[in-house]
Amino acid sequence: MNTKILASALLAAAGLVAAPAFAGGGVNASGEVGYVPPVAAASSGSLSREAVRNELVQAQRTHQLAATGEVGDTGYVASAKPSTVTREQVQGEYLAAAQNHQLAPAGEGADIGYRPSKSLLSREAVHAEAVRALRAGDLPGGEV
Repeated sequence: MNTKILASALLAAAGLVAAPAFAGGGVNASGEVGYVPPVAAASSGSLSREAVRNELVQAQRTHQLAATGEVGDTGYVASAKPSTVTREQVQGEYLAAAQNHQLAPAGEGADIGYRPSKSLLSREAVHAEAVRALRAGDLPGGEV
């Protein structure tokens, strides 16, 4: 009986200690743990609301606002220069890069440390080496 009471008291204490971690400490509204969004410096308040709204509208029209969202705060500065490349040219460059196997792997974090390189071995040579290693017991198992 004493063991049950001691175990219950220990669980309750652990819950009280862990409760602040779930109360929003260090968790941003976007769900990113430990991420603290940058805060703009406070101004002296010399501008009226109307002037601030006008500046915002002007910045939106001239495309001077930084990107927002998951990758919005990466030091990106929006430029007001329009693109000089047409949509067809961009698509053509993409298709050429895809045909030449020059595209980085897709997915979140897939491009970290990625350096494209040309293998010195053919696909068949790599497959044959994997089969040899599997048969020799050098691999833990699986399909080749």
